[in-house]
Amino acid sequence: MKRIFYILTAVLGMNYAASAQFPGGGGFGGGGMGRGGDRNGSMGGMNQQQKALPDLPKGNGRISGIVVDSVSGKPVEYATVAIFDVKSGKPVDGTVTDVKGAFLLKSVPDGDFKFVVSFIGYKNTEVAKLTIGKGQKEQNLGNVSLPPDVLTLTEVTVKGEKALIEDKVDRLVYNAEKDISNAGGDAGDVLRKVPMLSVDLDGNVSMRGSQNIRVLINGKPSTIVANSVADALKMIPSDQIKTIEVITSPSAKYDAEGSAGIINIITKKNNLQGITGSVDIAGGNRSSNLFGNVNLRTKKLGVGLNAGGRMMYPPTGGYIDISRELANGQTLRTRQENNGQQLGGFGNVQLSLDYSIDAKNSLTFSARNSRRAFNLDNTQQSYSFINSVKTPTFGNEINTKNLGNNLDLNLDYTRKFEKEGKEFSVLAQFSQNTGDNSYTRDLYQGLSVGEITYRESNPNKSKTQERTVQIDYQDPLSQYVQIETGAKMILRHIESDFRFNYDSTGTGILKANPLRTNVFSYDQNVYAGYLSFLFQTKNKWGFKPGLRYEYTQLAAKYQDAPETNLPDFGSLIPSLTVSKSLRGGKTIRFSYNRRIQRPSIQFLNPNVSQSDPFNISFGNPNLNPEYTNNFEVNLSTFFKTTTLNFSAYTRMTDNSIETVRYRGGQELFNQLTLAQGVSTGTVVVNNNSLLTTFQNIGSNRAYGLNVFAMVKPARGLTINGNFDVRYIMLNSPALGISNQNWTFNLFGQVQYQLGKDWSAQLFGFGRAREIQLQGTQGGFMGYSFNILKEFKKKQASLGFGAENFLQNAFKQRTNLSSSTPGNVFTQEQVNYMYNRGFRITFRKRFGKMSFDGNFFQRKKSVNNDDSKQGGDNSNDGGGQGGGGGMGGRRGG
Repeated sequence: MKRIFYILTAVLGMNYAASAQFPGGGGFGGGGMGRGGDRNGSMGGMNQQQKALPDLPKGNGRISGIVVDSVSGKPVEYATVAIFDVKSGKPVDGTVTDVKGAFLLKSVPDGDFKFVVSFIGYKNTEVAKLTIGKGQKEQNLGNVSLPPDVLTLTEVTVKGEKALIEDKVDRLVYNAEKDISNAGGDAGDVLRKVPMLSVDLDGNVSMRGSQNIRVLINGKPSTIVANSVADALKMIPSDQIKTIEVITSPSAKYDAEGSAGIINIITKKNNLQGITGSVDIAGGNRSSNLFGNVNLRTKKLGVGLNAGGRMMYPPTGGYIDISRELANGQTLRTRQENNGQQLGGFGNVQLSLDYSIDAKNSLTFSARNSRRAFNLDNTQQSYSFINSVKTPTFGNEINTKNLGNNLDLNLDYTRKFEKEGKEFSVLAQFSQNTGDNSYTRDLYQGLSVGEITYRESNPNKSKTQERTVQIDYQDPLSQYVQIETGAKMILRHIESDFRFNYDSTGTGILKANPLRTNVFSYDQNVYAGYLSFLFQTKNKWGFKPGLRYEYTQLAAKYQDAPETNLPDFGSLIPSLTVSKSLRGGKTIRFSYNRRIQRPSIQFLNPNVSQSDPFNISFGNPNLNPEYTNNFEVNLSTFFKTTTLNFSAYTRMTDNSIETVRYRGGQELFNQLTLAQGVSTGTVVVNNNSLLTTFQNIGSNRAYGLNVFAMVKPARGLTINGNFDVRYIMLNSPALGISNQNWTFNLFGQVQYQLGKDWSAQLFGFGRAREIQLQGTQGGFMGYSFNILKEFKKKQASLGFGAENFLQNAFKQRTNLSSSTPGNVFTQEQVNYMYNRGFRITFRKRFGKMSFDGNFFQRKKSVNNDDSKQGGDNSNDGGGQGGGGGMGGRRGG
């Protein structure tokens, strides 16, 4: 089916060639409509006469951008823009911005210049050095933020910096580097503070209650995320995260994967000229970190190296109560109690290179290797209740290992054209993750002491490999119309090599059981193409329709067995966004998109996990993808010192993949595994076991409302919070099961600047019980306090943080039940989460740096969900471009 990809590429080539016949025009400023040009090639909307100062040297260099208010984000019209010779200090050229805040200096001679923007009621914004020369004839500064002067405000001092949370046209951006509590933790700790997201105590992420999300790292997919989002988040240190982008309504440019939406984690990258770096150290009672980075940047070349590691050592514990109705009408009750200690860590190293071939062509390359090793020693004791008397039956000593090694390689080429906003890019990626998830279990009769009567082990080695090639092209056809098109090929290969060894005496050598040893392989190839348009009218209406087509090829087989016949399928993915800018800074937006969720290795893996003999789990290789239709209405507004965002949404999923549990013994287990095509060999199942698997159950409906607010009531004080409430309806006609109820999650945060170098923050979050098909998962809460001291002109900082310090452990309760005839049971599971934590953090920055024209050069990056991110701080999905304190160039 590779011919489909070639056809899509050919169509893209025809679009590319045809677009060259359009008359010249200004661009959209990387996708934004504010910098469009007329059909004669001039900057659209530039009504002001722009002349160089008399009697000064002329050239063919160009400097352009848009001046915006740093608080409201609105364009600042009639602002004065000027450049001065660095050596002499004399003015060289100047102009004023138009009604859209745009400016263009188009006769700039070669040299080094100081750039200054000024306007009444605002503080000046300056760039110490911009270079126009042989290899750099054009500088696009993107959005230049102009901070209001303190004298124009009576209560609040506004600095020319990004807000903690920004509400953009197509996404919500959380600027993690502005949050002092994001030191010494991991990505899961950061995501808890992002509106619309929730992270449970195991590290699993939900967007508006759904875990069917697509997680990108620097705008790119990674096989480590495909294997386990929770594990991947533990491997990303919070200190290295720059921003988090939440995209609830992705356009046709993005992969259709992820029913609920996309989360893009952008890590820090230094774009300052010279040699710079930093060291981050954190130590606490639950984890310790050590990370460092060094960056070298010249006019054309940038090199970055990041390396570090983290150790984690939290305790675990809890119990499970199980009641099952027997055939004779009696009720059998059992209890399992467990306590354990987890010890683990990870390390990663990343090398990144970007090279500006010339003003129009650039290359970027990155390589990242991450390793993880976690070990859990768990003592488990099982009891039965006979005549209400608690009697020990057997005990287990279980050792679980989770090892992994991930490699990501990326190579990207970007070509820009004379017409602003016109771009062509070819992006490629290779990603591989190898894992080893295994357990060893020792069985005791009675209490967990004394002689071992049985031993077993279940090594399970896995490999996920992904190859991607992506082509993208965008062209602003006029001031009000932009076209985007592209093609993509993703080749995925997944393997699970599982084995089972045992010793029925408990004293001998473990021997292999060939009937429970196999290799399962799964291939998933996706060929895609998309086309979208962006229309904007003079009366501030915006329309973005798009259409994406994805063709999926599937193949699955067991070792030494015929290949399983899995049908190929095509998916047509439409999307539409309609927006209207209203008076008073209000914006209303309606969006619709269709999404697809293909089952990952977590759901497909047929290996039978039996480390707990009463809780047996296995995947389902016969799962089909689920489809979701998303509808959303969003209203955002701001006034004075307050920002508000309201969104009402509906998520309608069919063929939903859900966890299904059965209470039964050997006969039921054999029936389930046979129906799902799972090779089990001679698995022995106790009569009172809970069997957990995954099935396409039917429908999943969610109707919700999300409210976010941020207030700055006094100088140095910022308060923000988010509340999401939704009604969930799960229905499985085939199983005769349904469940529905309300649920919600919320968080609140207060941050205060204590003078020049001190800052403090208080944070709290909570989540109500989550609705499942056969019960509920208990809610939880958490809180933290952090204080930070900066010194040596902000080149160093020392911080202290405390989490959940009023109690040693949280108790999370999960209740499951089934009244289906033949499958009647109730189960209560209580987990103790030992989340009381204290940590000390230290950061030291070093190196000399200066601004340079390359600092504003836009770079592209590969991603399997549209790598070219927009927004002032997105750095185009890879943290590789952007505009630092002046705001990056807006993407489409």
